[in-house]
Amino acid sequence: MSGVNPVIVVGSGAAGLAAAIAARAGGAQVTVLEATEYAGGTTALSGGVAWFPVNHIELAGENRDSSTQALDYLHSLALGDIDENLIQEFVDQAGQVAQWLEQNSALEWELLPYPDYHCEMPGGLQVGGRSLSTRLVTPSPEVAAILRPALSWRAPVTHLEVITNDINPEVLEQRRADGTVTMGQAMIAALLHTCFDVGISILTENRAYSLIRDGAQVIGVNVRSPEGEKQFHGQIILASGGFERDPELARAFLRLPEPATTGAPGAKGDGLRMAMSMGAELGNMSEAWWAPTIHIPGDEISGEPLYRLILNERSRPGCIMVDSHGRRFVNEAQNYNDVGRSMQSFDAASYTFDRAKSWLIFDKQYRDSYAIGPIFPSDPDPDFVHKGPTVEKLAESIGVAPNILFSTIETFNADAAIGVDSQFNRGQSPYDRALGDPNHEHPNLRPITTTPFYAIAVHAGTLGTKGGPRVDIRGRVRAISGGVIPGLYAVGNAAASPLGFAYPGAGGTLGLALTFGVLAGRAAATDSAPDLG
Repeated sequence: MSGVNPVIVVGSGAAGLAAAIAARAGGAQVTVLEATEYAGGTTALSGGVAWFPVNHIELAGENRDSSTQALDYLHSLALGDIDENLIQEFVDQAGQVAQWLEQNSALEWELLPYPDYHCEMPGGLQVGGRSLSTRLVTPSPEVAAILRPALSWRAPVTHLEVITNDINPEVLEQRRADGTVTMGQAMIAALLHTCFDVGISILTENRAYSLIRDGAQVIGVNVRSPEGEKQFHGQIILASGGFERDPELARAFLRLPEPATTGAPGAKGDGLRMAMSMGAELGNMSEAWWAPTIHIPGDEISGEPLYRLILNERSRPGCIMVDSHGRRFVNEAQNYNDVGRSMQSFDAASYTFDRAKSWLIFDKQYRDSYAIGPIFPSDPDPDFVHKGPTVEKLAESIGVAPNILFSTIETFNADAAIGVDSQFNRGQSPYDRALGDPNHEHPNLRPITTTPFYAIAVHAGTLGTKGGPRVDIRGRVRAISGGVIPGLYAVGNAAASPLGFAYPGAGGTLGLALTFGVLAGRAAATDSAPDLG
């Protein structure tokens, strides 16, 4: 088609596949390059939720949301670090992109009943509406062959099952037998189905490592593959994820030098390094989508440790989190980004990040009632879960001061008995209560009293980094010298997040990734391009 550019997408997560589908819809010939053996990136390991303000599904229901309200909410979370132009464009386009994807791909949305993470702030929604979850998908053999596997306990579990703690092993086995996937795998599977249907080429084990330039313009990319060195020419969209799995980059930019990560093995900063080589302007480099995580012995991905986000585990009655001294330090039921950020505290007295390894403390009643990561109540106690007949014995086994832990639990128990957390206000926010136990009088609070007592290590971690090249409203990479770098785009975690410090709600990462992925794909297909001969 005359006037349409070939488009090369580097990375196969949600942002990259959305960009590829949008570019193809604009008439472009599109190739997706994936560095690893599986498609899906960190999205495939995620919850598969996207935060879309003013979306068509919510508006068809109770019609509570508006652009003004959404902007008020995002501004209420800003600490002087958001990109105003991109935030305005996101609010204007997100709902339209959500609907466009449902109409032009195999994605199907359903409302996830999560309040916004700071729903008490101006413009926040307290009963949900902006977070959309991907419906279940049964992949074709072609898609299943390249779809990144999820942790065995995660897929095919749905969000509602996680929220309600209603995880039926028989239902899980039936879904596995059918090949059904949920959450992030379902999002990627749906997008891959569309890619194959519309003729997009997906090449796994093709790692892009440097850009091809013509003066100040990007005209292609160099790639290493099992077949040897290759070159691909066209407009380049960097969608290769963050840099959390590259120790050198993590030490250079992040507050915690080695955060635990839940992300895919391809998140090694390939896109960041390529953008830097072209003189890209960088932004938000010290930020990430923070999270408290646990590690189950044996959990690995491509030979590297893989951590698991803990979500509802922190919110339910009968548990607390304590630091390496045995002290509570946070409202445990808050959203994972803020809990994860609170774990970065530096203690000058001990000259340590004294919360980087913390502990989830719970009792026998909690253990018998709730799943903890992959551990169901009916499972035997695993070796990595510490146990003690008294609080003091438990403290000794995890290396915290027994008198401090005892005092911490005593204070918490007195509050929990009357349903009020005087220290951190746990349970007061609608978000806290949404992730608690709806069958309990106080969904987030109960005294920790029944012996034995338990502890599992919680590590300060990240779902992915938020820093990278700054972009304009169409995903075009900005040059540090001014203007944009012709032929180069960045989306998802490969770009600087316009949200800065903030994390507005469940799916905040993927809502941005999909929205700006579609906008960048459209632009890359039709922007003025070099004559490639």
